[in-house]
Amino acid sequence: MKLHLSRVADSEEPGQIVVRLLLLNDSFEPVTLDRRLLVGPNPVPSTPTGLPLPISMEPPADEEAGNLVVLNPWCLYGRERTFDAALGTLTFHGYLLRQAEDELRAAGPVRADAAELSAGPLTIAGSS
Repeated sequence: MKLHLSRVADSEEPGQIVVRLLLLNDSFEPVTLDRRLLVGPNPVPSTPTGLPLPISMEPPADEEAGNLVVLNPWCLYGRERTFDAALGTLTFHGYLLRQAEDELRAAGPVRADAAELSAGPLTIAGSS
């Protein structure tokens, strides 16, 4: 599987940055994914001020089966988030966990071996 971060420039309104995190099943077999394990896109300002920005995750479903998504070969799963460009230069991160973790940071889990996959960071200059 592959994880990719990208900017969605054609859907942006003035003063906004739209970022998409996509997980691609690049195998020839279906894969079952727990959607709660995909984390991101998470922005980290180049000059942090105040509290850190929230980490992007999906809330759990009422029933456990609702948390599982089957990705057929060459299919995508992901999410898109919109951020305020006035936050200045932002570096975005995304990763897929091996299992649920209690301690997460925007750039990755506290335990480095807890990540199954990580997308390369994406830096975007906003208007500060």
